[in-house]
Amino acid sequence: MLSNPVVIGSNCFTGCHIVDALLGAGYERVVGVSRSPEYDPVFLPYKRHGGGFEFHQIDFVRDWEALQALLDGVRPQLVINVAALSEVGVSNERPLQYFNTNTVGTVKLCDHLRQREYIAQYVHISSAEIFGPCTGAVDEGVLFNPSTPYAVSKAAADMYINNLIANFDFPATLVRSTNVYGRHQQLFKIIPRTAIYIKQGKAVELHGGGQAVKSFIHIRDVVSGLMAAVAGRKLGTYHFSVPSDRTVAAVVASVCERMGADFDVSTRVVGERLGQDARYLLDCAKAERELAWSPTVDFDEGVCEVVAWIEEHWDLIKTLPLEYQHKA
Repeated sequence: MLSNPVVIGSNCFTGCHIVDALLGAGYERVVGVSRSPEYDPVFLPYKRHGGGFEFHQIDFVRDWEALQALLDGVRPQLVINVAALSEVGVSNERPLQYFNTNTVGTVKLCDHLRQREYIAQYVHISSAEIFGPCTGAVDEGVLFNPSTPYAVSKAAADMYINNLIANFDFPATLVRSTNVYGRHQQLFKIIPRTAIYIKQGKAVELHGGGQAVKSFIHIRDVVSGLMAAVAGRKLGTYHFSVPSDRTVAAVVASVCERMGADFDVSTRVVGERLGQDARYLLDCAKAERELAWSPTVDFDEGVCEVVAWIEEHWDLIKTLPLEYQHKA
C-alpha cells in the first residue's frame, strides 16, 4: 500500500469519492487539496469514515508554492490529480482560465513530481472529450481530436504526461471515462438537476433536443477501476465506460419516469451547445484484461440512488444554487 496519498481536487465529485475509497481501503492518512473550503457533508461521502482525512485549502493555480511545500512535506508515494475546470460550455468564453488550470497547472505539478524520489505513482484524471465525436469505440491509443477549449486543455495535459513517461519513465496512470454520475454530484449536472427541477415544477432545457448520446457510468465503477490500478501499481492509460446508445433526452426521461413526471411537461428544447460532440464511446478491453474490471452498477439503479439522495437531503438542497457557479 502506497503511503500518504494526496488527492488534488478532493472537493469535486470524483475527488471526494476517491478519498472515500482510499479511506475504505484502509489508508490511515489521506491528504486532500482543493481551492475551496470543504463542502457540506451532503456532498462528501468520505465524512462517513469519521477520521483519517486531512484537508488543505490551496488554490492549484495561484498558490503553487504552497502546494509544492505541502507535497514535499508530506512526501506522498501516491498523488491523484482530479483538479480541473470541467464545465465544457464555459471554456469557449474563458479559454485562458481553462488552460491555466487544466494544462499549465498539470505541467507544473508533474514536472515537480518527476524530480522527486518519493513519488511512486501519479494518477491523472483525463477525459473522453479529448477524442472529439466518436463513430466507434476508441481505445487508449487513438489520436486526439478535441472540439472545445476544455477538451484541448485536457488533451495537452495528457500529451505532456505521455512525454514524461517516454523521456523520464514517469510513473503515471491516466484514467479516462465517459459521463460519471451518482450521489453527491454537483446539482447542475443533468441527472440531479432533472430531479430537482421536477420537484420545483421547472422545465429542464434539452440542448439540441437532447439527441447527443452520452454513456453514463456510475462513479463507483470509475473509482473501482482507479483503485484496481493503484492496488496493482498499473501504469499507462485505462478507459472506463459502459456500452450505451442512451441519449440525453432518454436520461432525462428515465428520471421523469422514476419520479412520476411527464417528460413533455418537464422539458423544453433549446439550441445546441457550441462544440457539443454527438457521441463518446470508449473501448475498455485493456481495463477488463489488465485490471479484471467491469462495471457493476445498473443505470436505473444508479438513477434511483441519486433521486433518493435528493429526497433525503431536500431541505438543504432546495436552498442551494442550482446553476453552475464559475470560479475564476
